[in-house]
Amino acid sequence: SQAQKNSLEQIRERLTTDALLLSGDGGLRVGLSEAGWQAGAGEPARLARAWGELLDARVTLLRADGTVLADSRVDPLSMGNQSDQPEIRAALTVGTGYTIRLSRALGSEMLYAAAAVGPSEEPLGVLRLSAPRAEVAAAVARLRGTVLAAVLLVLAVGAAMAFLLAEGTARPFRRLLRTAARMAQGELDARMASSSPDEAGQLARVFNRIRDQLEAQVATVTRERERLTSVLDNLVDGVFILDGEGRVRLCNLVAARMVGIEMQDSHLAPGGRESEEERETGAESGSPSHAPPLTPHFSHLTSGSVRGQPLAQVVRDHRIVETWQRCQNDGKQAKSIVQWGDRTIRAIALPFVAGGSDGYIVLLQDMTELHRLERVRRDFVSNISHELRTPLASLRALTETLRDGALDDPTAAPRFLDRIETEVDALAQMVQESLELSRIESGQVPFRFRPVAVSEIVLTPVERMQPLAARGQIDLIVDLPPRLPRVYADAERVHQVISNLVHNALKFSTGGASINISASGEPTGQQVTISVIDTGIGVPAEDQDRIFERFYKTDRARASGGTGLGLAIAKHIVQAHGGQIWVNSVENQGSAFSFTLLVGPDEG
Repeated sequence: SQAQKNSLEQIRERLTTDALLLSGDGGLRVGLSEAGWQAGAGEPARLARAWGELLDARVTLLRADGTVLADSRVDPLSMGNQSDQPEIRAALTVGTGYTIRLSRALGSEMLYAAAAVGPSEEPLGVLRLSAPRAEVAAAVARLRGTVLAAVLLVLAVGAAMAFLLAEGTARPFRRLLRTAARMAQGELDARMASSSPDEAGQLARVFNRIRDQLEAQVATVTRERERLTSVLDNLVDGVFILDGEGRVRLCNLVAARMVGIEMQDSHLAPGGRESEEERETGAESGSPSHAPPLTPHFSHLTSGSVRGQPLAQVVRDHRIVETWQRCQNDGKQAKSIVQWGDRTIRAIALPFVAGGSDGYIVLLQDMTELHRLERVRRDFVSNISHELRTPLASLRALTETLRDGALDDPTAAPRFLDRIETEVDALAQMVQESLELSRIESGQVPFRFRPVAVSEIVLTPVERMQPLAARGQIDLIVDLPPRLPRVYADAERVHQVISNLVHNALKFSTGGASINISASGEPTGQQVTISVIDTGIGVPAEDQDRIFERFYKTDRARASGGTGLGLAIAKHIVQAHGGQIWVNSVENQGSAFSFTLLVGPDEG
């Protein structure tokens, strides 16, 4: 190897240099006289040993004829003549010689360097230095060990520096990855430290700018989504937002309730608010204001399963799906009226373009209340026309009779005038009650609320009705338990409610019957319930939702007289007190009219 060659060259140069130094004027010529080159002299042996120890090499002194005078390590007599050795011949010829060969005396490979002693024309002898070649291998091994150690040290230092450099370089990237992972999980407030001026710091600053922009965009999208959700949530119409293929992307609470979706997630339209129209609907019927689902048999649907579902799978009504399909085919608004059970729904489909893609909005408008109000309006016109027609016809007949001569009849004239007065009083009462009802509905009637005992608001109107009950041989029974809380009410207005209810009960009860006026409520409760229960003709089931409408009368009640406004006035008075009024009745078995009043503020 190159290392071995270099080691051999170094040993050769060292041995040659030492041989030249010792063979020169400062060497053998000083330490060994010419007579010392004679065989058997002791001086050469001493010098060979001394120089061998000094140089850590084998020193041999030879005469010019090849005879060995002395050797620092081997007996000269055993060496024989060395004149045939290449280094000896070269030294005697050119002054120096060098060779690598096997030593006959030592039996190992040696490195030899020889130098002539004395004049170059006729040298006195030769000084030879030798070293074992094994020293070269040892030196090479030591060199290799040194080089290996140096290489390992360099590699270790390099690895340490590379690790530190890589760690310093990778640390900010690992932080960046952790921060990005946190952002991916929704932690948009995560930021990167960006104080260093290197590429990692620049990347951190760029990352922070991207994070800030993303946060601003997310905030903007969130605000827009909240606005959209708020708008959808406060609509009284059901809204389905569809993609171009008719799959549901969003729907609000009203739409979810219409199709019987169980609200489990907030991505539809969280919160939920009851519309004024729904409250009016519930108030009119005396039932809770939350309308039942239009398709309760589809209640297996959930909010999580709606998104991405086809509209037909969600609403399960071909008429609504056909309305959307017409909108899709024509590219313009399509409408239809759908009778869904006992409810009337108007479906409207509208196309729109958002984000470069087509979409559709399907509105479901519950027209049930509007239809009911329209029916009430028609019935009101019909009923008031009917109610006015009878007294007006009577007045017309009476006036014609008087004009035809009855006015001059002293016996008939007063009787006809009394009939006219009765009819005018009925008309006046009808007008007065209509006016009072309108004023109550519009809030123009002042209510004087105060804590009042239940007995005070029940006993007074019952006592007023006692003479009428006595004429009809009907018992009025008042059942008021002790310790009832005081209610917060306008006593005079509640008297009017109880009077109307008791008067109706007397009107539709026969002789020998009884009417029970009772009240119930917990001492620590929030409301008191007052009931008027009779055993009269009852109210047919199909009329129970309408008897609180203006001028509405059942078929069996039309012959009994009255304006048909008493229950409507009672309903609005109770509602003004924050209560509810309703009826439970079985035809031909009796009726139970009940209403609630709130407990007074000093009682709750």
